[in-house]
Amino acid sequence: MGLSATGYPVWSATVKAVPVSTAFTYKYPKKDASGNVTWESGTNRAYTTGGSSGYTVSDTWK
Repeated sequence: MGLSATGYPVWSATVKAVPVSTAFTYKYPKKDASGNVTWESGTNRAYTTGGSSGYTVSDTWK
């Protein structure tokens, strides 16, 4: 899944097909122009979807 810089400095992505009431973990990577990947620090993030569709999650790089 890629992020879009259309609203830079806010990056966004749309994730589809995550069922309601589903718990999952995730973490953001950064890839530089040379293709080197750096994962954000700390533990994985966690999120649980609600009982209906359409969610907004706001995060800050760590």
